[in-house]
Amino acid sequence: MSNFKIGDIVARKSYNYDVLFRITNIHPNGIVDLVGITCRILADAQEFDLKLISKQELEMRLNNIEKSRRTRLDRSYNNIKNKKYNNNYNYNKIIFRENNSLNLYQKETTYKRPGSVLHIDGDEEYCNQCRELYKKMGMIAHVFNIEEKEQYKQVYTLLQKYKPDILVLTGHDAFIKRRNDIYNIDNYKNSKYFVQSVLEARRYEHNLDNLVIFAGACQSYYEAIISAGANFASAPKRVLIDMMDPMIVAENVAYTPVNEYVPLENIISNTREGISGIGGLQTKGVYRIGMPGL
Repeated sequence: MSNFKIGDIVARKSYNYDVLFRITNIHPNGIVDLVGITCRILADAQEFDLKLISKQELEMRLNNIEKSRRTRLDRSYNNIKNKKYNNNYNYNKIIFRENNSLNLYQKETTYKRPGSVLHIDGDEEYCNQCRELYKKMGMIAHVFNIEEKEQYKQVYTLLQKYKPDILVLTGHDAFIKRRNDIYNIDNYKNSKYFVQSVLEARRYEHNLDNLVIFAGACQSYYEAIISAGANFASAPKRVLIDMMDPMIVAENVAYTPVNEYVPLENIISNTREGISGIGGLQTKGVYRIGMPGL
């Protein structure tokens, strides 16, 4: 009889307990299916390789992860906010208006519109966290929990309905290391589904600046996803990415003006593994200003 049950939080001894997982299935042969609770990774392990994480240890580790995550989010936002082009938008315009033959001057302020997001995520708990974080970022985001293998079937319809500036396709993934060949898409848990979803999204909008796409999860087949038409993807070095890394990409795109390129250095410096985890193409931002202010 198993010493574990579905829903238990565990870590792997052979990996020095580096990642926290939730047990999703226990097979009769002793293999346990795992999903990361802070990283977008799928895994499996023998029961003897697992350690049950106590509530106290779980709380401590999650608090430490959240502090690091919050630091990176705040740093990313502040880097965007402090860019010269954003500061230049904080001015008042003087608009000339003629009224009853009198020349009147009325002060009007600009209004600002960050890009809108359609975020499709294979993990329900991550979806809930992402919704709250988008609100805190001041972004309009439509977030849906759709299993990775089903995303490509629904993405076109959702794009038609919401017409976002930014599309995030994510969830969980993993490279099956025992198969060795990193350039065989069949050696990945969900990369082929992310590729299919990107192709469907590009059928809706082929221009890379009219619809900015991030796709992928932990250890995803980066080159295949980019070749399919994504602007940004994971993971160039097949490493783990954090739950919020796709959101840092979306935030940078959403708050970069349409006449500027997205600051790749800000994405690289504030995601979990930097250039090893997230890569991408030169892409224009989607942040717009309007006159007069609302």
